[in-house]
Amino acid sequence: MSYDPKLLYERISLSLRQNLSLSLEELSQELRVSRRTIQNTVIVVTGKKFRDLREEFLLARFQSAVVAEPAAAIKELSSEIGYGSPRSFARAIRRACGVSPQQLRAVIASEVVASKT
Repeated sequence: MSYDPKLLYERISLSLRQNLSLSLEELSQELRVSRRTIQNTVIVVTGKKFRDLREEFLLARFQSAVVAEPAAAIKELSSEIGYGSPRSFARAIRRACGVSPQQLRAVIASEVVASKT
């Protein structure tokens, strides 16, 4: 079956925005397309791998959550972002940018302060 890559990409993006912890397999089942179709669609539309796209969404959501609630505990932020476990959230952040959520929050906070001055 042939798919419109842009339309499928929009469905992929929407699903990821609703649940960032979705695996490629879970997303494949939800959208009723193969994992390979999802991977190829993301590459065609964005030039990125599925994992990179999911990490990009995660970091953007984390940044906006930190800006909105700078004093919130990492456990609260992980739950708000959609992760069931703070440990899995911390692993995802570390995999995405190489630092812990606490370290990333400090970087984001310093960038916010710098942009205000």
